[in-house]
Amino acid sequence: MFFEAMRRKSFSPKEHDMSAVVPIHNAVNERAWSIIKEWEASSPRLKALNETCGGPKLRSFSGDASRLSPKARVMGWMGYQGPFDRHDWVVERCEGGGSVEYVIDFYKGRGDGLAFYLDVRPKLNSWEGWRMRVGRFVGLA
Repeated sequence: MFFEAMRRKSFSPKEHDMSAVVPIHNAVNERAWSIIKEWEASSPRLKALNETCGGPKLRSFSGDASRLSPKARVMGWMGYQGPFDRHDWVVERCEGGGSVEYVIDFYKGRGDGLAFYLDVRPKLNSWEGWRMRVGRFVGLA
C-alpha cells in the first residue's frame, strides 16, 4: 500500500528499500498520532469525552506534499524551509463529540541523519479548531 502510494505521487521507490522505509514511516505516523492524542486530552472536557469510548479514532487521512498549510506558507515567506510533506487527518471523537480536522506538516530535522520535526495542530476551519489553538496559545489547554 505504501509502495503504491509513493508510485502514485511520482516517486520511484524500490521494493527492496521498503523494509527500511515502512518502519520509519510508521514510527513518524505513530508520533503524529501521539501528538494528536495530547491535543485531544488538552482540556478536562475533551479528556472526559474521549474516555467514554476508549479514545479518539482516526476517521480519514490524506497526504498532499504539494499543498502548503497557511502556517507553512507564511513561514516560507519569512525564509524558513518548507515542509517536505503535509497530511490532513480527521479525528472522530466519542459519541456527541463530533470530529476535528488536524493538519500535520513534516519537516526535516536538524543535523545529519534521520531526523524529523512534526508540526501537528487542529485546523482553523472550525470553531473547535480555533478554541483548541487559542486555548493552548493563552495557556488554558
